[in-house]
Amino acid sequence: MEHTIVMTGASRGIGRVAAEHLLDRSPDAHLVVLVREPGAEASDNNVLQVAADLNSVRSVRAAAVEIAGRLDRGELPPLRHVVGNAGVQYTDDLTAGPEGIESTFMVNVLANHILVRTLEDRVADGGRIVLTVSDTHVGDLRHNLGIVPGPVWQDPDVLARPRAFRRPETVAAGRRAYSTSKLAAIHLVHEYARRLPPEST
Repeated sequence: MEHTIVMTGASRGIGRVAAEHLLDRSPDAHLVVLVREPGAEASDNNVLQVAADLNSVRSVRAAAVEIAGRLDRGELPPLRHVVGNAGVQYTDDLTAGPEGIESTFMVNVLANHILVRTLEDRVADGGRIVLTVSDTHVGDLRHNLGIVPGPVWQDPDVLARPRAFRRPETVAAGRRAYSTSKLAAIHLVHEYARRLPPEST
């Protein structure tokens, strides 16, 4: 049965491999990928690229609304899966997007939240919402070779702003922002599991 998969982080790396695998296994799937700049691959019949800067609330919301509209108008088959795979890590805790939101938190957490909240009512029965996280939130030698310091949880209003961590100009602060964003994404998954139908999460 034809269905739609919406995915971020599908343009390179493990995300691209995962996207290709999904299409190989499900030839009836229509893959909608959020990309910063749509390219030639947008012409593929089973792949639709939608422009979105995941570092911007306005841009992610506009892309999500566009996808919702295409689903509502029947331009895309029913939505089966939403896959939030995109992720970034910066070398400091000073980088912010156009709305002033710290970029690691914006891309790794808020972009997923905006996308899911906009599309959650359109996920078909039996569908899945998947967010990619990592073990960096554990912050120990066994899980990340001690390269990434463990998270320091704070109120999301604080995490969403630059300078949430000590010595924000350092690589360590950037890595801590990353591990904390991955912990935040895990909290997000648990909250979706509490609020959404069991078959969706």
